Amino acid sequence: MESLIFGIVLLASVGYFFYRVNYLYSLLKFGQAENRFCSPLKRLNTAVKNGLLQMCHFKINDKDINYAGIMHALIFFGFVVLLFGEIELIIKGFAPSFSFSFLGFLYPVYLFLEDLFAFLVLVAIVMSLVRRFIWHPKKLNYHFSAYLILIFITIVVFTLFYMAALEMAKTGKVNPYEPFAGLVYRLLNIHSYNEVAYHIAFWVHMIVLFAFLDFIPNSKHLHILAGIPNNYFANLGPSMALRDLNFEDENAESFGVKNVNELTWKQLLDGYACTECGRCTQVCPAANTGKVLVPREIILGIKENLFHNAQNLITKQELTPLVTNDLPQENPHGYFEYGFAIPDKALWQCTTCGACQNVCPVSNEHIRDMVDLKRYAVLTQGEFPEKLVPIFNNIETNSNPWGINADYRLDWAKDLDVKTIDELKDAEVLYFVGCASSFDDRSKKLAQSFVRVLQKANVKFAVLGKKEKCCGDNARRLGNEYLFYNLAQENIETFKAYNIKKIVTTCPHGYYTLKNEYSKLGGEFEVLHHSQFISQLIKEGKIKLSNKINQTATFHDSCYLGRHSNIYEEPRQIATQAGFNLTEMKNSHCNSFCCGAGGGMMWLEEDGERMNKVRTAQAISTNAQNIITACPFCMIMLDDGVKDISRDDIGVLDIAQVVEKSMA
Repeated sequence: MESLIFGIVLLASVGYFFYRVNYLYSLLKFGQAENRFCSPLKRLNTAVKNGLLQMCHFKINDKDINYAGIMHALIFFGFVVLLFGEIELIIKGFAPSFSFSFLGFLYPVYLFLEDLFAFLVLVAIVMSLVRRFIWHPKKLNYHFSAYLILIFITIVVFTLFYMAALEMAKTGKVNPYEPFAGLVYRLLNIHSYNEVAYHIAFWVHMIVLFAFLDFIPNSKHLHILAGIPNNYFANLGPSMALRDLNFEDENAESFGVKNVNELTWKQLLDGYACTECGRCTQVCPAANTGKVLVPREIILGIKENLFHNAQNLITKQELTPLVTNDLPQENPHGYFEYGFAIPDKALWQCTTCGACQNVCPVSNEHIRDMVDLKRYAVLTQGEFPEKLVPIFNNIETNSNPWGINADYRLDWAKDLDVKTIDELKDAEVLYFVGCASSFDDRSKKLAQSFVRVLQKANVKFAVLGKKEKCCGDNARRLGNEYLFYNLAQENIETFKAYNIKKIVTTCPHGYYTLKNEYSKLGGEFEVLHHSQFISQLIKEGKIKLSNKINQTATFHDSCYLGRHSNIYEEPRQIATQAGFNLTEMKNSHCNSFCCGAGGGMMWLEEDGERMNKVRTAQAISTNAQNIITACPFCMIMLDDGVKDISRDDIGVLDIAQVVEKSMA
């Protein structure tokens, strides 16, 4: 009779679990198609590395993130090991005398591992409680479900130890392969086997286990099911993986994303996979300088909107849009929570720095969600911050955000004898100057230095001059895909007309765009950032850095050069060879803090604390005499930061200026 009841409970629990999972899967089908099935071996490697081996939890050097990573890994690996013991107990529910003892010498080994990892899970529970009640990091979601899961896990482990201790009472001695269960045996002073106590412990254990099973697809712990698949379907291409829009489609009624079913199935799966760990929020420059934007809430907002609209999706009724004009509520821990609607203000605070995606343990892609939503606002609704009106107009009429006529695009090169591509048609390298270095007075200096470096190295290069147009980075990140499309097409036509094969740019934004995004529009070129090109020239002996500067410096990693393009060492090596003694900021390499200019934020006013001030303060805390960077936008923002705090004694230099100073 007891076995029958156990079977009914098991069947009901497992049946409901699969019913709920099937329902969640059916909702993903409302998403748009997306090919994430290529390169299966690469995908399997990502899933194993980040999902099974938990390497995703240790991407950056941060005390709290690594502490949480160890804690999470202990629970994960603990339950992987305990799974076999649970299978044994479930079979015991039908055949009480069953055990895996037929495995021979492997069985005692497993008993030891089960006992050890059960204890380690308890250690992780204590770590979690310390973190939540003593450290109290504000990035966490302090929802009841998190505490309920901790209670479930604790009950499962303690009942497991108690049942093992009761089994020891049958022989009257401690099993040497179960030292921690043996400790429970001694502490409880169990003298004899109590069958009633064992049955009670067994049923409590199983009911909690089945409740845990059914709770998973109904809570934030859905990531237990979706995390590994989401890592398998991770983006393997350029870091932002933005969708291309078809402007030739005459049947298209809108562009961008308004409703949740206009996202892809992978974007919906991101919501299922989100662990709500808050890593993305902890490293987000906007969330940490008083902005409404909270990266985690972007992902969760999409998931909640999907659930909110589920019935309407099924019955094909009108949907509640993803974006709202209302501002969210701030929780007691200092962050905003969105619910099922994302505040439009948050979308215009993202610098597209990629910090959120870099630390996400389940390969969520926050940036393209926000860009898709901005595309709808710009292209379909025509609603965007008023400050962007002149910027879009400037790019459209003069092909640059500054709005300066193209006739002045080469003014920075006066007296430098710089040849245009018309004057030097057989140039080996095209220097794509970029808008900042063409029109901003501070950035012009880095372009001038780079040209002098090229001339000193006898590089046969040319520029486009008046024919150069904005690469389109700002337009694309701000959602004006049509403007980007036209700029890219015009630049590609120009490159092809002059048979351009090799392009060097001093702007990481231009580098990323030309290298990764023009190719989808038919523009296949070799693209190098100037730090890479200079490094090559030094290795070839065409540049000698013999005038050692002998000063201290700290290097600021541009988001688009570092996280988005994985270029970290070349500029540091150049600075070191030039005689600088480099001191790293706490936030460096892939953990760099954004200057605040990316994603078109250069042209918008910031709410709260300015990001460039935060980054400048981090640089100054190293006591370095110079801040070196390799991006014109970063140079502008950091130079402003130094001036704002009246530290004229600190130099802000581009890597090209460093090389010019040190050249023989």
